[in-house]
Amino acid sequence: MGNKNVPEIRFKKFEDKWNHGKIGDLGTVTMCKRIFKDQTSEVGEIPFFKIGTFGRAPDSYISLDIYNEYKHKYPYPEKGDVLISASGTIGRTVVYKGEDAYYQDSNIVWLKRNKNLLNNLFLEQYYNIIKWGGIEGSTIKRLYNSNILNTEINYPILEEQIVIGKFLKNIDQAFSFHQQELTTLKKTKQGFLQKMFSKEGETVPEVRFPGFSGEWEEKRLGDFAEILTGGTPKTKIKDYWEPKEIPWMSSGEINNKRLKSTDNKISQQGFDNSSARWVKENSVLIALAGQGKTRGTVAINEIKLTTNQSIAAIVPFAEFYFEFLFSNLEMRYFELRSISSGDGTRGGLNKKIISDIIIPSPSIEEQIQIGNFFKQLDKTITLQEQELKALQQTKKAFLQKMFV
Repeated sequence: MGNKNVPEIRFKKFEDKWNHGKIGDLGTVTMCKRIFKDQTSEVGEIPFFKIGTFGRAPDSYISLDIYNEYKHKYPYPEKGDVLISASGTIGRTVVYKGEDAYYQDSNIVWLKRNKNLLNNLFLEQYYNIIKWGGIEGSTIKRLYNSNILNTEINYPILEEQIVIGKFLKNIDQAFSFHQQELTTLKKTKQGFLQKMFSKEGETVPEVRFPGFSGEWEEKRLGDFAEILTGGTPKTKIKDYWEPKEIPWMSSGEINNKRLKSTDNKISQQGFDNSSARWVKENSVLIALAGQGKTRGTVAINEIKLTTNQSIAAIVPFAEFYFEFLFSNLEMRYFELRSISSGDGTRGGLNKKIISDIIIPSPSIEEQIQIGNFFKQLDKTITLQEQELKALQQTKKAFLQKMFV
């Protein structure tokens, strides 16, 4: 080992150059003793984590007697050790927190480190930037002990490792906090969606804003909205796509939920020579078809745009508030998929199906209250998502600049 360069960013009190070596210079790879299938059960006392359940909920257990025997006779992680997946999703890490649990040998390993040279907080963060060497092929099948031990590592003195590790761990904890907040907000929204909209056949929702009473009406969607479908100019004709003049939305963009721009634009000539149609802003867009989970997803366009033929635009008349309609249809995603024509996986929505949807509806004043309530919830959710994205980018930047 010799000295190597210093990182781009570091804490002021540290000045020494970092050491350079291999992970094998700082510890040895170890694992729990093998557990055989006949020693496990679907219910039991001690969770047994296999590679498929590593970092998730266990689906196998071992007895307390086997756990106590193996834990004391054979290698077992210490609190704080960084467990790492050696197969499946290679390099996934879980910090052992001291709980009663057992881990699948060879597939889940950890570094029995020299505590005078390497700190686990630092190692956990270092694993985030390692590109595992010595593994051939585009699909990584297994991380062998030699792959880990021969991987090069740059590391400072122990004190600086601890400071770096704690600093980055704080970012991780902030990320976890905002992730929990986001999950709570989404669950809260889902709960309100279920309680603030009456269901078909019901006349009054479970929860209402003060000042509103009386039964809700049931209206056929096609009776209070214009429903438009779009089109795609021929992609082989360049003049239909150049110059980029008119916003044009593809099906995948429906997942953006609130569109302020589109990924693509078409020319006026492309518009004139296709079935694309202008959709005024604040319409409700619904995916008629699409791969995976796209079909039945709804969005709102906050700009005037055109769409492809796999999107229908619902343009409500004055007596219906677009935000109310958007939230109602968003809540009914699985219903929309179930009423699609065709089988359950390859079906599609169409203008007639959409027109026949029954919308339980209150007065326009109550619609506005409900629609704006969910709009504000969406804004709060978006802020949390942006905070999470910012933390991810911050962490990435620090990893790149704080490690040699």
